[in-house]
Amino acid sequence: MSDAPEDADTSSVIVPEIHNAPTETLLDFVLGRPGVAAHVLTSLGGLPPLARFTPAALTERFGLTFDEATRVAAALELGRRRFVEAAHLTTIRSSHDVATWAHPRIGLLTHEEMWLLAVDGQNNLRGARMISRGGLHGVALRTSDILRAALELAASGFVLVHNHPSGNPSPSKEDLVHTAHVRLAADITGLTFVDHVIITASGRFSAYIANQWQLPQVQ
Repeated sequence: MSDAPEDADTSSVIVPEIHNAPTETLLDFVLGRPGVAAHVLTSLGGLPPLARFTPAALTERFGLTFDEATRVAAALELGRRRFVEAAHLTTIRSSHDVATWAHPRIGLLTHEEMWLLAVDGQNNLRGARMISRGGLHGVALRTSDILRAALELAASGFVLVHNHPSGNPSPSKEDLVHTAHVRLAADITGLTFVDHVIITASGRFSAYIANQWQLPQVQ
């Protein structure tokens, strides 16, 4: 017989309560004190904006202790990693596949990141690499950085994906110009430029192929 007390296994009671609890209640559990979560969630409009705050920013804005804010950030990060693991990609069949892979990784960031997904001749994923990290309104990178990464990953082709913290998935003028330059350079080097996808925190996305972006003429 086990030496554990009879009431040690409380999963039959706790799991249903956790599963059905309102978001405010769950956040109160994480914080360790009731009544705070409702104010935080109402002020921000839900969990997605909350996930974009650092512990220091939460402490400054809502008067949380740093330990409380860190617990919130840790809980949200665990949730993000759960979706990252679930969004395992082996083959790229569509722009939607790319958006599904990218959203849990970069969709909620408050800065832009550009990633390259390297594929073989059957569009099987060979690897992924961050090419550039920028600010709220863009990233700075050279076409040569992209081609170098694709060649280092022994890619036959590649997909670009980056996020728009603004929430607008439409390509900017700079996105269109850069996509045109990359397409031209890929053609010259014999690489297949498969797609360029822009994602947002809400899950909306735009893609060069699916949305038929009108690219400018470049040389």
